[in-house]
Amino acid sequence: MLGEYRVECNLQQGHVQIEAARLNLNLLLPLRISCLGSLEHGRVPLINRWIIMEFSTLFTQTLEALEWPRLLEVLAGHARSSMGEERCRTLSLAASLEEARVDLRKTAEMVVLRESADPFPSVSFPDLREVLRRGSKGAVLETHELRDLSLVLGLAFDVVRYLGRYRESAPVLWETAAPLVELTDLHRLKERIDRCVDAEGNIKESATPELRRLSHQAHDLKQQMRRRLESILASSRYADVLQESYFAQREGRYVVPLKADMRSKIPGIVHDVSSSGATVFVEPRELVELNNSIKVAGIEVEREVRRILCELSTTVRDHGETLLTGLDVLAALDCISAKAAFSHQVKGQPVSLSFNGRIALKQARHPLLVLTKDAVVPNDLEVDETVRVLIISGPNTGGK
Repeated sequence: MLGEYRVECNLQQGHVQIEAARLNLNLLLPLRISCLGSLEHGRVPLINRWIIMEFSTLFTQTLEALEWPRLLEVLAGHARSSMGEERCRTLSLAASLEEARVDLRKTAEMVVLRESADPFPSVSFPDLREVLRRGSKGAVLETHELRDLSLVLGLAFDVVRYLGRYRESAPVLWETAAPLVELTDLHRLKERIDRCVDAEGNIKESATPELRRLSHQAHDLKQQMRRRLESILASSRYADVLQESYFAQREGRYVVPLKADMRSKIPGIVHDVSSSGATVFVEPRELVELNNSIKVAGIEVEREVRRILCELSTTVRDHGETLLTGLDVLAALDCISAKAAFSHQVKGQPVSLSFNGRIALKQARHPLLVLTKDAVVPNDLEVDETVRVLIISGPNTGGK
């Protein structure tokens, strides 16, 4: 629909004219409502809402007709993160000509960087928004969550260093990534996480001197228990009562498998019985004290690990908003990178945008056709102020 959209109506205290702004071809400009005349209080907003709803419906129908959701789904397939995919799938049309120009410049700069000898880093990172929200409420983060946070910080540092090298040739991307510079101030947080958590998301024994001491103490006690158990398995006293010559753990305590009918021969605590009932797993009385020591040592290790995680979680909570902003920026860059990848896939070219109302497309092809058909016939299309109607005809094979 081109031209002006007008609704005129008579109200009790005057004449009202509701005028919608001129629409451009791709419906990028927002609806503007102007009200003229003397109005009865409270009446015009109802009319405004009606017009906005009408244009909103038309806009939605236009997007569906253009298969915009399908296009976004293809675009999301080029993203490297779940947040980037989400951003691609919810991408909206630019609200102004200047916004559209900026978006095109971002994509054009990314295309050049991706195809250079020093390509843009792959923006692959985990979605930590829920983790950070839990952390903001005082939750203690798990080791694998802290590991993921370190990965995000590392990626942010890499992106800042990379775009810093190309800030002159890619100024719009550098401006987009500017909030990530604030994350570089968190290098000490990353260092602390890396010192405490390994690449698999496990706590390091070397995280603190106290954890190292407690871990070594627990290890020594377990080694002592192993020697005692090996001695028991080799003892003639247990030769007739053992179901098999091995030891196991039940409920965190070391036990040996005894024949059920011989259980009374060895004083101790029964922790489990086999499904057949032929074997009982007994903690011999002579091992109770050592098992207690191992249990206490394990609790002390867990307490120190908990303390470390609490400290790290508190630091993360203090920088929660900065980290959330960083995630959004990385998702935006991932989306831009996906656009560049999609552009390469369909051999897309940048276009010039203006307010003059003229459209000139050279060798244009529908991107979805390019992706689904072997050969797509390109078309030249020109529409200027002298063209009032454009008719596209042809057989129903999907090209129109």
